[in-house]
Amino acid sequence: MYSGLAQKGSPGVRTSGLCFRKQAIFQLILAVIFFAGCAHKTVRVAVSDADIKKANEVSQEGDLAFSRKDYYAALIKYLEAARLNPNNENILNRMGIAYAQLKLYDEANKAFQVALDLNPKFSFAYNNLGSVAFLQRNLGRAERCFRRAVSLKSDEASFHVNLGSLYLEKKKPRQAMAEWARAMALDPEALTKSSAVSLTGSGSVTPAERMYYIARFYASTGNTEGAIENLKLAFNGGFSKFEAIANERDFDPVRKDARFVEFLKEISLLVKLRDKTGLPSGENTPSR
Repeated sequence: MYSGLAQKGSPGVRTSGLCFRKQAIFQLILAVIFFAGCAHKTVRVAVSDADIKKANEVSQEGDLAFSRKDYYAALIKYLEAARLNPNNENILNRMGIAYAQLKLYDEANKAFQVALDLNPKFSFAYNNLGSVAFLQRNLGRAERCFRRAVSLKSDEASFHVNLGSLYLEKKKPRQAMAEWARAMALDPEALTKSSAVSLTGSGSVTPAERMYYIARFYASTGNTEGAIENLKLAFNGGFSKFEAIANERDFDPVRKDARFVEFLKEISLLVKLRDKTGLPSGENTPSR
């Protein structure tokens, strides 16, 4: 969803304790002061080489905390780094991502906007503003931000994935698949990366429906394996309207493939069995 910061890594040990909570509250208060100072147009200020170096080191500490999913600790480091060097738009972008992970969306928007004040052509900040707007259900603003990000950096696959997901949320599947095609041309794994599926988690389009549309996209390109794999994911998530496949032209390129024919036979039986027995869908099945 968000861009400009690697987010992979194993979950770390949660930091707890009264001292840390007091420190976190103190740092968040400082954040209010920091953004209050940015009420007017952000301007670059003189920063010493020593502070620039220190800010980069502290920001890297924030990246490590973020990779452990310790978002409060990461935010504290990014705030510290930004005070040392308020001219670094990348630090502000990271700060915004941390705020967004904590669902502090107003603060996230402010951080991304300050980053854009520092660098009006910072495509990743526009993409992240779009992601927050999507989560806040402001789809018009999300579309404008995603389109701006794409216009600034058209070779970034994730931007096209996000714009496509936005179009799908707006019930424009053709435009969604067109953007996904652009993303896949840039990165063949664009639709399978974990960051690519996170954006739609809070949308009205369910993950199962999204898998169906991705299956349609793969089928339209003649990728039988991709179509079948995503239809399986759709079924596991509770999707059952497989009769639509018969009249959907996107499946024409793979319709006569023996693998696809056999899969449709199997899936139709499974759907009937699930409906007959009243088995819950994959999304609602209790975990063990």
